[in-house]
Order: sequence, then C-alpha cells, then structure tokens
Amino acid sequence: MNLDEWINLGISNGVVNMPQIEEKTFEEIYKQWFLMKINVIKAQSCDRIEVTYNRYYAGSWFVKQNVSALDEAAVIRFLTGLIVGWGNITAKEFARIYQIVNNVLVYARFLELGGVRLFDWEMIRRYVPEGKLVKDPRKDFAVPKADVEKLLHLVVDRDIYPLKRSACLCLVMNFYLGLRVGELASLTWQDVDPEGRVVRISKTETKAYRRDGSGERCGAMVYQVVEDVKTVYSVRDVPLLPEAVYILERLKEHHTRCGYESRYLAYDGRDTVLVRSLDRTLRKLCRYCDVKYFNTHMIRKTFATMLHESGMPTRYISDLMGHSDMVTTERNYILSYRDNYNALLGYMHKGLSFRLKNQITSDM
Repeated sequence: MNLDEWINLGISNGVVNMPQIEEKTFEEIYKQWFLMKINVIKAQSCDRIEVTYNRYYAGSWFVKQNVSALDEAAVIRFLTGLIVGWGNITAKEFARIYQIVNNVLVYARFLELGGVRLFDWEMIRRYVPEGKLVKDPRKDFAVPKADVEKLLHLVVDRDIYPLKRSACLCLVMNFYLGLRVGELASLTWQDVDPEGRVVRISKTETKAYRRDGSGERCGAMVYQVVEDVKTVYSVRDVPLLPEAVYILERLKEHHTRCGYESRYLAYDGRDTVLVRSLDRTLRKLCRYCDVKYFNTHMIRKTFATMLHESGMPTRYISDLMGHSDMVTTERNYILSYRDNYNALLGYMHKGLSFRLKNQITSDM
C-alpha cells in the first residue's frame, strides 16, 4: 500500500483530518504570480512573459485545470503538445514557455496555494521531447569588415544620409563602442569625457506598457530614458579610440551648425523615440550604402567578434559589453564572418601542423 492509499484509508476511518483546500486553477495562480512579478522585475520583462503566456497558454486545457489535479504527466503532456503541435519552437522560445509553468507551480507550492503537489522537474525535462525543438533558422554573422569600412566612409566623409546625420554618426560610432541600442539612444553629451577618452554608460531607453492594479495594460507602449541599465554590470566606462573621438567631433560640429539644444547625441531635430529612429535609420542607411541589411544589435555582436578575433581575452570583452558573465558573451555575441575563408585556412594551417615529407604542390 502506497502513501496515498494509507492517507485515503486514514481519512475514510476518521483517523486523518485533511484541511480544506481552496481549489485554484493554473490560470488563477498565474495571474497572482504575474502581479507579484510586476513589482520585482523590469516592465519589459513582464511584457515578454505576457506575450509568451498569451501565445502558448491562454485558452488551453492546461490553464483551466485545478493545480491540485496537475502532476508530472500533465505538465509533460502539455509541453510535448506545444512542441509537436507548433512544430517551430526554438530552444530559446521553449525556455520561456518552461519558465512560466515552472515558476507558477513552484510559487504555488511555496505559498501553499490550491493544494499543488511537489513536482520532479528533472523528470519532466527528461521526458519532454526537447530533441524536436528546431534550431534558430537565422544564422547570425558578424558584419563584414569591408561593409563596416564602407559605412564609415559614406557616413562620416560623404554624409550620405544628411537628414539623419546624427543618428548615422551614432550608429557607425557604435562599431567602436558596442552599446545596446537603448544605451546608444540615451547617450548624452554629459556622458562623454573627451579628456579622459571614455564614455560613461549608466542609463538606457526602455519600452514597456503601463499596467493597472490588476496587471492589465493601460494605453499604448511607453518609451522612456531611465537611470537604470539592464544589470548592475552594465554600468561601465568604455574607452574611446581616436576614430570614435573623431566621429564625436563631427557630431558636435553638426549639432552646433544646426543649432540643436538637445542633450542627446542621436537627436536629429525632432522629438521622437530615439531607439525607433536608430532602427529605421539603419535600415535606410544600409540601402543607401548598398550593403546587406543588419539590425542595430548586430553592430554590438560585431564589436565583440572583432575584439575576439584580435585576441582580446573574453573577460575583457564581457566587461566592455556590460555582461554579468562570460558565458553570455561566448554563447551569443562572438560570431563568424561570412568572408572567413582565409582566416579559417590560416588557423587550420597553424593548428594542423603535421606535414607531408614530400609536399605535393597543386593548383588547388
């Protein structure tokens, strides 16, 4: 006789008195958990959780279940159904899906809500067919050096997009800084120390929905510059190379000539959301310069990749990027080049150093 059978026997004989449990559905506990998260994490992170929940959880059979009735088999069936049913879920997306069910049920267990049981999460991960998750269809490559140099020449020397010169100069300067686009958009003249040859990163431009007391969205998305960066490690000083100083001088001349009084470097004469302005400007700039389009985040990844190629230790690159650990830098920010044949050939020639005694020459 197992434990549950012993307890049921005790209850039927009046020996064991079980407390009354207020039944709660997964959906009800999720809403309570989400309200808690609003007060402890960044607003944009709450937005991402909400998007994931609405896409994969809302309206499903799973969220209507009382948590007291859920067990490992139910969680495995739900997650497996998503993987097989959608057919295009990546490992990164699945991590967000899994985080919700895990956090909500652990939260309910900790607060003793709805009679939720203790789950064996290792067993759940073992039986969910994560091998069927698809690989990210996009293969990220660093921006080719030839394209970077072409952009630098056409923006700095030729002023190819004069209507958005400030934004263009900031974008190409970011190849020397490696900032997040929110950090770049919120950069002010006070953050620049030309004598110390550094730029101080201590704020960012964020986007998120305002929410009422029940956690529901209030109005449109709000963009704002906050004196708060992504993590504590993001507060940092980034050294300025002579090329970056030169671009800053051209940018200062442009602002003075146009009579701009805004404190923001990327300002181009109109009060607008600078993150969106930078994104749109880069799209047009790539077209004007006849280079393959890349997004603003790829500039940051190219920055890390080029420093890695130069031999800079990953710890230093991670510090410059404002990452809390080197794993993030290595896994997500150090890429390959599309035109890397010669580099690969050089590494192979150096690493695979065993040679034939009688080298055979050919035209290959």
